[in-house]
Amino acid sequence: MKKIYRLKKSYEIAKVIHQKMSVGNRYYAIYYQKNDLNLPKVAISVSKRFGDAVHRNYAKRVVREIIRPMLGKLTSISLVIIIKDESKKLGYNDKRKTLEKLINKIVNKINQNEEIK
Repeated sequence: MKKIYRLKKSYEIAKVIHQKMSVGNRYYAIYYQKNDLNLPKVAISVSKRFGDAVHRNYAKRVVREIIRPMLGKLTSISLVIIIKDESKKLGYNDKRKTLEKLINKIVNKINQNEEIK
């Protein structure tokens, strides 16, 4: 995933989280917000309880690679993806399916909100 698609600043991440619009399951929590840009913005967070730095960085790399092909669907949406400890038990394909379901749920919710307005 290219750097232009990343949320880097802590105040940007806090802004998305404080909107309190989220979807999740026992493996991931995703906070989202509509942004003014035509680009999706993504931040990925892993707790230190997850494991050592090697395992945390691996988990973030895997999520980035899963999200990369879905960026076309996510125009003008900011996401903060929180990887939970339970996700260690999943294989790559299960992680991909789980994240795709959550992303599709977000896209559907945002499309419904636009239709209402």
